Amino acid sequence: MKIFKRLLLGIVILVVVLVVVGFFLPDRYHVERALIMSAPADAVFTRINTLRTWPDWTAWNKSTYPDMETKFSGPESGVGSVYQWSGKSSGVGSLRITAVEPGKRVIYDLDYDNGKYLSVGSIILTTEGTATKATWVNEGALGSNPINRWFGLMMDSMMGPGFETGLKNLKQLSETPAK
Repeated sequence: MKIFKRLLLGIVILVVVLVVVGFFLPDRYHVERALIMSAPADAVFTRINTLRTWPDWTAWNKSTYPDMETKFSGPESGVGSVYQWSGKSSGVGSLRITAVEPGKRVIYDLDYDNGKYLSVGSIILTTEGTATKATWVNEGALGSNPINRWFGLMMDSMMGPGFETGLKNLKQLSETPAK
């Protein structure tokens, strides 16, 4: 019985320490990846500004989530364009373009799990000689919940590889001459 009490006390202390430390963790997260492409910025911009092309190059598509259903609404491209998805494996979410700087930047709001997880993202294009550097960024608030703050420590390792895959696919598509 003495061992059980000590074990229980140890678990309680561990939980309290994890919760208290959680309050001191950052309340925001930032994920960023970049890749240089041998393509003009306009060729890359067309693909990032038109949400209907995102499934062609992002890592979050039917090849990764076969049961994912997608829907597009709003304008064909630019501000107000919306990309929605749902599926057992992909969850429910939407991406809405909120600002555009032609040839340079697309800013979007990302809503995952019906408003439970909100973030702001952007893909920024900068010209480097004859090449284009694409920088994909996503940032979000974690609130005061210590569990969310622990979760925030893993956001880079969870989203980053998807950004890398997406940028590689975007590079390949953008560098391939149109037929």
